[in-house]
Amino acid sequence: MFRHAGAERIPAPDRADGVHIEVVYRRLPDSVRRFEQELLHDGPSCKVSVFHVNEPLRVGEVEVGAGGAILWYLFPGRAYEVAAVYDATGERLGYYTNFIRIPGIEPGRWDLTDVYLDVWQAPGAPPVLLDERDLAEAVAGGVIGVDEAGEVEAEAEAVLRAARAGRWPPRLVREYPLEDVPALRLRRDEPGTYFANLIVGRLIAFGIYALGALSLTSLAFAALTNAFHGDRVGLAAWMSVVAVEFLVLFGLSLAGRLPATRRPKREEMLTEKILFIGALITGLAVFLNPDSEMWRRGLMGVYGALAVFLAVFAVARLRYERTFPTLAVTGVVFCLAALAVLV
Repeated sequence: MFRHAGAERIPAPDRADGVHIEVVYRRLPDSVRRFEQELLHDGPSCKVSVFHVNEPLRVGEVEVGAGGAILWYLFPGRAYEVAAVYDATGERLGYYTNFIRIPGIEPGRWDLTDVYLDVWQAPGAPPVLLDERDLAEAVAGGVIGVDEAGEVEAEAEAVLRAARAGRWPPRLVREYPLEDVPALRLRRDEPGTYFANLIVGRLIAFGIYALGALSLTSLAFAALTNAFHGDRVGLAAWMSVVAVEFLVLFGLSLAGRLPATRRPKREEMLTEKILFIGALITGLAVFLNPDSEMWRRGLMGVYGALAVFLAVFAVARLRYERTFPTLAVTGVVFCLAALAVLV
């Protein structure tokens, strides 16, 4: 059960920080309350919003004080919503599954009807089913039908089993904690820049991991085999191991499964302007020393990487923001021209 100590309507945070929606929350038979929440992600299968707690709020088995936050995950077509509850320090207090009728979703407004049962999951504790007595009283009073009550109980039992087995809440809920709110805002407001940074950051991480794997594997083969001293079988084995390592690391990096591959935040992001300026500055080395062989190999690697990164920005901006990325495209052309000269 979701209880608030205080006013019926809870004020939203500053509207300047993003899009807000009105949540109309009904608890049978006749309780209606309204909340305003910041919409972070408006996907077809899951919608993520954040509610900033201004007054004490009872959620599940805890009371969230002022300064706390609740990340709500709403699943269209599903008879539940899930919340990740945080206190004012950002510590997660638990997960809360609220069983509802299929939500009514309109632009700027969600209509939710509570059907009593809830599941609370505190960190390190077994899941708890809440409000069974409320549901029984609602059935006895004719507020809710026996068939609907049976469906809610079956849904709650399925969630309890999944929670006990470590499979609840859904993976998406666990993958987007409170610390990812800035990344979700960036994705909402500047999707092209977000996805470009996500891919570029993971490509850079892959390069770092690949270099480390190559170094360690080479040291091991040098110590244990003659792979680098004429042993063709040993050299083929080294090349095979390195290829497998690169393939695995590339997949894990792009999937965000390794450290340093988290989602980008606004204050950490690259832009095509930064990359374009980097390409121009690097070009000064060729201009100042056009005949120097010392620049050739290094600059080929730099321009190759910059061309890839700028191409990622160009595609992402076109795909998600529907704007022509002039700097990114110009930068790609500049880098390809520079590579042609160097080659």
